Amino acid sequence: MGLKAVKTMLKGLWVGSTMTVPGVSGGTMAVVIGIYEELIEAVNGFSKHPGKYALFLLQFVLAGAAGFLFFARFITYLLQNGESAEVVRFFFCGVVLGGVPLLVEKSQVKKLRFREILAISCGTLVVLLLARLPQGLFAGGNGFSEILLQAAGGFLIAVALILPGISATHMLYILGIYEQVLEQVYQLKILELLPFAVGGILGTILTAGAMAKLLETKTELVYLAILGFVMGSLETLIPTGKLQHPFAGIAALVAGFAFLYLLSRRTGER
Repeated sequence: MGLKAVKTMLKGLWVGSTMTVPGVSGGTMAVVIGIYEELIEAVNGFSKHPGKYALFLLQFVLAGAAGFLFFARFITYLLQNGESAEVVRFFFCGVVLGGVPLLVEKSQVKKLRFREILAISCGTLVVLLLARLPQGLFAGGNGFSEILLQAAGGFLIAVALILPGISATHMLYILGIYEQVLEQVYQLKILELLPFAVGGILGTILTAGAMAKLLETKTELVYLAILGFVMGSLETLIPTGKLQHPFAGIAALVAGFAFLYLLSRRTGER
């Protein structure tokens, strides 16, 4: 195995591991470690030149899956533990907020006019509507319609995977299937995950080119819409009810913000 292959797999391992945290965007992590453009090129070019990109994509995907699987065990344990769940959710909120400065910077917005406010509002509205879909809608099942809905959920996750700033795992949280999917990954329930995975693969192939073009031609509006999406999605993460560990929660929120903010600063230095 050559040095390039080792680097690709290490980067895949890092992206896969961080993606288990709601609020951490796989796209942002790929940008931070300098592999995002290469990934988009490989996904877009695979259908025309499969031999050129197949090995690179296989190495990245396998390493990413390994990282996700390993870290999923840890995250699942924390969310199911009554003592840590509240603090972990505060950390996730901080991570989401930590990505906001990067999105504002990437939008290159100079002033807020009607169209900029509209873009942010549309992003916020989309996530609020998604969060109000019936719980378990994308949870899957044995029926044909349920399988199609699970595949549709995978398609939505694929969009989140491609766009920097949107967390795929946060999208899982919004759709109400975060813990379910992590548990299936944790227990290696491959057949139950198959419709979801197929939808995700199709979504990635079909939307990568369109998203790349949109980011190139409508950069400001796309990133402002993503900003609205991110801000609206905080509603699904904020702990409700009486807080058991408020001070630890605040500390976790600050730590989460610092974690993603400092990582995103590396993007600006490249």
